[in-house]
Amino acid sequence: MDDTLRAIRLSQIVYLLVDAVAPMEKQDLHIADLVLREGRVLIIGINKWDMVVDKNAKLAEIKDILSNSLAQVPDIPLVTLSALREQNLDKLMETAIKTYTTWNKRVSTGRLNRWLAARVSQIPPPLVNNRPNRMRFMSQINVRPPTFAVWVSKPDNLPDTYKRYLINNLRKDYDLPGIPIRLLLRKSKNPFAD
Repeated sequence: MDDTLRAIRLSQIVYLLVDAVAPMEKQDLHIADLVLREGRVLIIGINKWDMVVDKNAKLAEIKDILSNSLAQVPDIPLVTLSALREQNLDKLMETAIKTYTTWNKRVSTGRLNRWLAARVSQIPPPLVNNRPNRMRFMSQINVRPPTFAVWVSKPDNLPDTYKRYLINNLRKDYDLPGIPIRLLLRKSKNPFAD
């Protein structure tokens, strides 16, 4: 497992090749989770697709397993292929290029702050001691994976559900499917203190 982890850390794109006959076993899900936690691009290749009889049912089964086990990153790219018959091998590279471009996407600070204001006005963060937990500023501080920082008056009191709300809407509004997104909370300073 140490070699796997080292390979993941040195990679930018990770292909996880699974067997279509027995897809997404416990070890496959564990490796996929490691890839996503490291913030790498994950593409799942489903090999021996030519041996599957009911392709729609099998694909639905795999998507169901992924949505339950790796819900933190929806829409992970899947490529069905047959290495023996050399079918859909070119789709692996096309998917890698497309997903890599998404992984490198940058959003301007001005757009993010307008977006944050709209999201907060739609659903404000929960109150803390009957006072608003103000979200003051947002910026993208890194790519690979897209990493966003939000300056909040009380970051420790912002619930995980609200963070997921922001991440899911970032994913939807800025077209970031299938890649991990990091959201960091920073404490905004009081300009009137000291």
